[in-house]
Amino acid sequence: MGHDQYKRLIGFLAILLVCTLGVFAQEPTPFIRFFSSKEYSKELRAIEISNGTTLDKINAKIKLSSTYKNQEDLINALSAKIDQLGETAQLRYLLGGANGIKALQMAKLFSLPYVKAMLSNFHRAVVIDSTYTPALEAIVEALCQVPSVLGGDLKEAKHYADILHRQSAIEGLFAYGFIAETKKSKKNDYYHEAFSQLETINFCSTDLTHFFSKKSMNFPYKIAEISVHHNLNPTIGLCAINYFIANKTPNYNLPVEWMYYRKGQLLEQLGKREQALKWLNKAMALNPNFLAAKNYIKSIHQK
Repeated sequence: MGHDQYKRLIGFLAILLVCTLGVFAQEPTPFIRFFSSKEYSKELRAIEISNGTTLDKINAKIKLSSTYKNQEDLINALSAKIDQLGETAQLRYLLGGANGIKALQMAKLFSLPYVKAMLSNFHRAVVIDSTYTPALEAIVEALCQVPSVLGGDLKEAKHYADILHRQSAIEGLFAYGFIAETKKSKKNDYYHEAFSQLETINFCSTDLTHFFSKKSMNFPYKIAEISVHHNLNPTIGLCAINYFIANKTPNYNLPVEWMYYRKGQLLEQLGKREQALKWLNKAMALNPNFLAAKNYIKSIHQK
């Protein structure tokens, strides 16, 4: 797997904590699950009997399992990659993410080993490279959301948020905001300050590819979601979700209809009702059982 393919994996495979673990408990965003299929089994078998090197086969399995969202196979392939080449912050980050998503797919009683593996790998990623911001972002959110008896620790989350803030003020503010949200603080000025800084740098006019180049790829979605839920500068939120949609690949763990749903919400907040309904209806077309989008469309028509 080449550098560009790994770059596309960053953030897609890591647990989308801000979306899936329910910081916004009234509307947690789901992730795409693995559904066993003949196609997957056929492609996996083709890899196994191919003439490629061991590393070639491992890379092919990483790509295949991430595309089909088979977290168990992805965990095994990433672990094999580490055994072959040694550990890197990036590989440990990806492995932590795969374990996190697997934990969410399991009954709570059986998820403990995956939760521990998630935290262990995120910790290891930061030890290997304390400047690797996707891992810092991930470990802050993991430590906030995992119960203390399983290793969660808000003080430790604050420690890593401080490190992140020193490296990237905007990401650090989002991390502080996440911690405050987790603590259900009555006042959360961190997100407001983060959006103020995004305004200062003329976010929508900046080179977003460069801006997001060293951040997890769920970060644009995070900006859009927080914009929606906190009613913070929907123009910035819209620019972020547009970037997220434009750069989507089969490796995303986030259902496409949720991207369209967020875009519809932001357009509605900007007073662009017809455009909002267009994107909300696109979300419904992809998932006719999308209750959140259905109710939002209904609320627009009732205004």
